Amino acid sequence: MSHLKPTIILVDTQLAENIGLAARAMYNFGLVNLSLVRPKIEWPSEKAAAVSVDALPIINNAKCYDSLKNALDGIQYSYAFTARRREMDKKEISNEEAVKKIVLNNKQNTNIAVIFGGEQSGLTNEDLSLVSECVSIETDNLFSSLNLSHAVTVFCHSLFAEKNSKSLESLDQKAVRAVDHSKLHYFFDHLENELDIRGFFEPVEKKPSMVIKLRNIFHRAELSDREIASLRGVLTSLTKYTEKQ
Repeated sequence: MSHLKPTIILVDTQLAENIGLAARAMYNFGLVNLSLVRPKIEWPSEKAAAVSVDALPIINNAKCYDSLKNALDGIQYSYAFTARRREMDKKEISNEEAVKKIVLNNKQNTNIAVIFGGEQSGLTNEDLSLVSECVSIETDNLFSSLNLSHAVTVFCHSLFAEKNSKSLESLDQKAVRAVDHSKLHYFFDHLENELDIRGFFEPVEKKPSMVIKLRNIFHRAELSDREIASLRGVLTSLTKYTEKQ
């Protein structure tokens, strides 16, 4: 059986054992690409390697980044798992819908990342503003908190089962518009810098929430490469026009 392509990204992981167990779950269900962002442990880790068992190659080949933004370079669509609802106006889908979309777009050779936050507080709003969609795993209302490695296992098994299923009838068969996240993030940087220069982010204490809302608008639009290039051209033209005044 061929390997699925999605990259699992673990952000701010505190326990080495959770990294090892996540790698083991990946290996159980055919995923091989693991990235770590700001791990709160020393890496490489003997503890992570010990609990990964036969998944040691995944641990040994794991890539480490200092920011989620850098880890998403080359990724064309991303899903962030989060248990907490946030006032971000961010599209949120179920785990079941996410795996259906991933299987569909895996056939389109789309580079996809699936992101999980740290054990203590999950993903930050800043991190979530960089991803395409948020995903939640349905649990009992009495206790909704999942251990990190368990959440990864639930997702990996769901993806494995969906890949081997013959049915995708419940989801629109349209592939997502895939564009390298780095191009979108460069556009964000360009836009936010120009707005900052012109005093748009006022009062300054509201800048983080304003930035997140702007990013989410463009994530929902699922811009193409050409559309992003056009928007950057518009920004450049407006800047040059302002400088001539």
